[in-house]
Amino acid sequence: MKALVVLVVLAGAAAAQPDNTRLVEVGLAMAPVDYLAGVALHEGSHALAAKLVGADVDSLHVFPPGIDPNAKVFRFGWTYVHGLHTKADRITFLIAPKVTDTLLLGGFAALVFTSAWPSNKYGQLALTVAATGLWVDFAKDVVLFSPQNDVSKILNLWCITGWRQIPARILYGAMDVGLGYIVLRGYERLFDRNDPMILPITRLTF
Repeated sequence: MKALVVLVVLAGAAAAQPDNTRLVEVGLAMAPVDYLAGVALHEGSHALAAKLVGADVDSLHVFPPGIDPNAKVFRFGWTYVHGLHTKADRITFLIAPKVTDTLLLGGFAALVFTSAWPSNKYGQLALTVAATGLWVDFAKDVVLFSPQNDVSKILNLWCITGWRQIPARILYGAMDVGLGYIVLRGYERLFDRNDPMILPITRLTF
């Protein structure tokens, strides 16, 4: 009798897992929160890097998006600092969000390619939506060539200009594809109803 009760409870829990339509709906609802978190993470990475090299943060704008009063261009957020005295300081400041994106996506990969991936679908969804935001933040610079763009500034500081940017852009694009595959794998596991890598962790005794 006790075993039967446990089986009924487990069957009910399995049935409670959301279907794919529900996951898409909840994922879309998460998008605005993920956007705000992504902008805060991006600009916060700039600010933290500035403090680490001894610079001072003058302005940290996360919301709402709008026209940057200094650059006079539309931006989702911006950070202004002073006290970046060397080329290394400036590169550290500019590259910080890309380092953050890469490290966090590496952590996501450690989950998605192993049995550490959560069995709860909403947990999987939250991780995958967050990873998507990180990938978008990293990927957008593949197609942005404005002088105001972080990657463009970094390449200029490294004296990689003109046609010499082509190999660097190709390498950046290859990194983007690799990180994108990690996110794609997350979506595959999210919508896979028979994921063999999710192992039961509860031991039942009678």
